[in-house]
Amino acid sequence: MDNNKIIFQNIFKVYGQKKENTITALNDVSFEIDEGELVFIIGASGAGKSTILNILGGMDSSSKGEYIFFGDNVSKKNEKELAEFRRNKIGFIFQFYNLMPSLTAYENVLLAATLSKDSVDPKEILSKVGLSERLSNFPSELSGGEQQRVSIARALVKNPSLLLCDEPTGALDSKTGIQILQLLYDLAKKDKKTVIIVTHNKDLSVVGDRIITLSDGKIISNEKIDNPKKVEDIRINND
Repeated sequence: MDNNKIIFQNIFKVYGQKKENTITALNDVSFEIDEGELVFIIGASGAGKSTILNILGGMDSSSKGEYIFFGDNVSKKNEKELAEFRRNKIGFIFQFYNLMPSLTAYENVLLAATLSKDSVDPKEILSKVGLSERLSNFPSELSGGEQQRVSIARALVKNPSLLLCDEPTGALDSKTGIQILQLLYDLAKKDKKTVIIVTHNKDLSVVGDRIITLSDGKIISNEKIDNPKKVEDIRINND
């Protein structure tokens, strides 16, 4: 078993119990992702992107097939084991931040740190994402880009093996979106984090090491990019 890869092998996800009412969200999906890759999963709404993200993050299980996480068979885990997996191995970054409004930037990140056995210093992580001067500010006192940086710090403080990003620039203007994309790019390239970004925006994907394209629950292309573009060479259109 390869300990340096994330492997989806013949994954199906079917919702509904009665045959006439079932919906197949994922239909025989297979791919491999190397440790340290920056990967984009793209496709229209309803293509199956979020379902893949939920299975990768241990928030949902496949109906059929195997999910191997750096040598660990996640498909065989029970609910308690999946909770442990999410807590210690996965960092989630969402489009709309999901910060606790009554907590400061530091407290939001500290709360996440207390949930993981391998966490790192919250102040160090907030400094890493450029927020060392904003530790005491509440989310309402931060710009959208700053709130997204707090959410990235919250994910990183757990020292996860995998960062899962759900439309991380979708709620941001183009300039701020580029800054956030650069941060995620650097986490993959410099810090060797495995970063998977789910988006409908093809403009972003040209900086990825791999682009997986979905349609109607199936992979229609899985392209390894030998010479991805640099973030400063692209423009983001969120329309």
